[in-house]
Amino acid sequence: MDFGDLFSFDKKLAPQLIKPIYWIGSVLIVLSAFYIFIWWGFGSMLSNFFWGVWMMVYAVFFAVVGILGLRISAEVTLAIFEIHEKLGAGPAATATTSTSTPS
Repeated sequence: MDFGDLFSFDKKLAPQLIKPIYWIGSVLIVLSAFYIFIWWGFGSMLSNFFWGVWMMVYAVFFAVVGILGLRISAEVTLAIFEIHEKLGAGPAATATTSTSTPS
């Protein structure tokens, strides 16, 4: 993809951005879960041991469910773009189906 494609609207930009957004989101979810595990898990153990253990379990649950939810939403979004292209409504489909009238 060239810089000129950014302004021509001949190619879709969103399907190419979904994968980097997925990886950035995954890293943020893991970092958030790590923060919850360390700060709320070990930090809460000083005052209430069972609450600290519960927060550690919650951090692991948060990471697993968060990454699964992000993956499902990314796949659904990619599937919607693929359906859109296969139905012939996208720029790629209009470029291949040219209507020429015989002279």
